[in-house]
Order: sequence, then structure tokens, then C-alpha cells
Amino acid sequence: MLNLLAITALAWTSLPILGSPLQTIGSVVVSIATQAAAGVAVRGVIALIRKDRTYLRIIRSRQWLTDTARMIVGASVIIFTYGWIKLVVPVYHPRLFDQELWNLDQTLFLGAAPTILFLDLFDSPAFLRAIDWSYAGIFFVSTVIAMAYFLSDPSRRIRIAFANGYALMWLTGAWLYMLVPSLGPAYRFPDLWLVHGESLRTTQRFQTLLMKNYRNVLTFVSGQTIGGTSIVLGIGAFPSLHVAAQMYVFLWMRRLWTSGEVIFAVFVIVIFLGSMVTGWHYFIDGVAGALLALVCYALVARSAKLSHFLELRRR
Repeated sequence: MLNLLAITALAWTSLPILGSPLQTIGSVVVSIATQAAAGVAVRGVIALIRKDRTYLRIIRSRQWLTDTARMIVGASVIIFTYGWIKLVVPVYHPRLFDQELWNLDQTLFLGAAPTILFLDLFDSPAFLRAIDWSYAGIFFVSTVIAMAYFLSDPSRRIRIAFANGYALMWLTGAWLYMLVPSLGPAYRFPDLWLVHGESLRTTQRFQTLLMKNYRNVLTFVSGQTIGGTSIVLGIGAFPSLHVAAQMYVFLWMRRLWTSGEVIFAVFVIVIFLGSMVTGWHYFIDGVAGALLALVCYALVARSAKLSHFLELRRR
């Protein structure tokens, strides 16, 4: 809520480009509630198969239902706040740091640009098409899995700790977008990726949509009549919150679900490499995203005493 109040105070004049805030939050509420319901359904079936009604008893309790409603609404407000901050970055901090991030990448790789290095290393139409298809798909699937899994968990401590760390990660990332504005290598150095347009169709279609939205925001800044803008189409490269999201869930899955740990370990690798191959992010963006996830996880893990995991799962 403090983040929402902060961006409201800072960006009050940007309200015309937000569309309908209540409609946006409402649609997100429906989406997250659907994912939570899917998680409950899966766990409920497993509980019935095991003939263990403990889970069914827990999810019918007033506290569990109240916590679930609060987390769904809270997550929706956080997503809206994150989107608003990211959308208005060019309004309040138009300076771009793409060249500096590119130079930092080269310094870390002893003069070589890692985005070009990986793009050349995997310069195969079949591989690029696989990355093109999987990058957005993995992020969508991983988000659904994470929301369904954690919102349906019977442990109050696990759910609240996960939600707190997840919210902290996304909101911190949004303010870092404001602090270090950048578009990403595909926008700053487009010629390197446009030649691969046939193999990166999905990626470049999304990149075109985001750039159109970005230009509409710049049109608003210039005082002209703007076209349509979307709060979910903001551009920001540093840090990579796609990498951060996979890393954060992976760290949790290491304690909760072995199969989930393996799945999200693969997701981290694919998203990290894919973010550079597709031109969405610089190498340092992914590193920063992974570190951000680690810090946020460490903060909530300590406060929730997740080192006592077996005791936690019995509660």
C-alpha cells in the first residue's frame, strides 16, 4: 500500500495513461483467484485419493479463506502498482542507461558482449525458434504454477512468507527500473536481432507491442494526444524480473517439492539464457534479478524460520 501511495503522489499527473485502474485490478483479481482455485482443486483431489481430509478441513476454515482473499486482492494491487511504476519511467526519468549496461557486460566478459556471444553461439533457426516459443510460454506457465501452488498451500506461514518476499521482489524491481531506466539490447541495438526476425517471430511481435506502448507514453510526455496505452506493456531491462521470478520460486521449491525444484531449476537456466538470446536483457540484468530473488527469499525465510521446515509442514 505504501508503494501505491508513493507512486500516486509521484505520478498523479500520469493518471490519463493508466486506463481504468479498478477494471485492471478487477481483472487481475479474477485471474489470480482462478489460479488459486486450480491449486485447491489439485490438492483436494490428491487429499481425497490419499483419504486424508485434513487439507479439506483447513481450507474450509475462516482464517484460511480470509487469508486467501486478502492475498488475492493484495497481489492484484501490487501488480497494478508495479505496472504503473514501470509504465511511467520514461515520464519521470527519461535518461537511458543501455550503453552503460552494455559496457558493464563487456567488462565482465573481458571485452566480449555476452548477448552477442550467446546469440552467435546458438545461431540456429531451430534453436532460436525453440527459445522464441519457450521464453514467454515458460514465464506464463511458471507464474500459474507458482500462484496455484502457494495460494493453495495449507500452511499459513508458508503462504504469507512467500507472498511477502514475492511482493518485495517485484516492487523493488519496479523502483530499480525507475532508478536505472533501460530498454534492453534488442531496442538499443536492433540491427543485431532484426536479422533473426523469421526465427524470433513471437518475441519480436511482443517487442513491437511494447515499443508502440512506450512511444505512446512519450507522446503523452510531449503534451500531445496519446493513443492507447497498457499498464502491462511497460519496458524495463534492469533487473530481469523474469529471471528473478524463476529464481525466487526455485529457492522455495528446494524446501517444499523436489519435482518443483527440478522444474524451476530448468526454468531459471532457460529464462536466463533466453533473455539474452532474444535481446530482452543484458547479462547483468539476469545476474541482478537472481541476486534480488536471493535477497528477498533470505529475508522472508529467516523471518518465517523456514530452516525448521519439517516442523513447519506439520502445522
